[in-house]
Amino acid sequence: MPDTLVYIGYAVTVIVVVLLSFKLGKYVDIIDAKSKISGAFIGGVMLAAVTSLPELFTSLSSVWIVRESSLVIGNILGSDLINLAFFGVILLVFTRGMRKAKFSKYYITSLLVGLLLYGLVAVGMFLDDYMRLGWYSVTSPIILAAYIMLVYKMPKTAEEEGGADEDMPLKTAVIRFSICAVVLIGVSILMTYLTDIVADKLDLGKTFAGALFLGVATSLPELISSVTLCYRGNFNAAAGNIIGSNMFNLAILTVADMLSFGSASHVYVLNAESFWLLVLGFAATIATLAVQLVKRRKQFIGIGATVGVQALNALPPILYLLFLLLTTGVIPI
Repeated sequence: MPDTLVYIGYAVTVIVVVLLSFKLGKYVDIIDAKSKISGAFIGGVMLAAVTSLPELFTSLSSVWIVRESSLVIGNILGSDLINLAFFGVILLVFTRGMRKAKFSKYYITSLLVGLLLYGLVAVGMFLDDYMRLGWYSVTSPIILAAYIMLVYKMPKTAEEEGGADEDMPLKTAVIRFSICAVVLIGVSILMTYLTDIVADKLDLGKTFAGALFLGVATSLPELISSVTLCYRGNFNAAAGNIIGSNMFNLAILTVADMLSFGSASHVYVLNAESFWLLVLGFAATIATLAVQLVKRRKQFIGIGATVGVQALNALPPILYLLFLLLTTGVIPI
């Protein structure tokens, strides 16, 4: 396939993802306003699962079709780091709304579980030879069980939140939301093919290509839908989208690992790129957790508190920039 067609194809898939994500954010806000389901559940499960469809299907395509399991760890950990970086930037831009926003206390639990899952991924990466039964790592079912328990404990009933001022019926919003999700599946599979081709043409490592091309592109739904939600004043659902997507992404590792038999490499591959994604993603999660803890305090008033929180929000994008500098050799390691 000619180089020009590959790059144009990749750009087109990204544009389609962006357009779909705008719609997803709108429909989720309407569902949140017109249903009795909590914003935490809508953002953390419904929207998170849909905006993570690219990560899911690109990961499955990596192990089933492309047969490059090493793309998966870069895709998942790269997406998680980018998600937190995006969310940090969003909250920096929407400073005024962020000050007034109320986040579900459940997000603190989610982020704590996220740190635990990062630890389990680290075990899978560093002790791969000892944790593996055949092609499957014993850390995978533990990660999946922790995620299932997290979703089970999620609040399901509606909270006091802002609502969308829309005439669209709830049923219509749900149908259109579902159509966008189906289209995302097809685009995600195509994106995996194109990323593998781009990685070969540019002579990039598979993990780095997964983190850069797959990680960025598959995180666009989280970015665009969260920006849409914050613009509409629904910061709680936006936070649920980002945090829930990160938890869902880590659970994807377990599915990809289960289906990786016959692949040329293992999912929990340890190299320079995956190592830095793991370390910096862990640090970005801590920074996001600190923001949620501070926002839960009743004393969150004044310019000093805002500056402190926004300094924490700035850390994830700085950490992602650091990853790019480390893995491209700008900063020698």
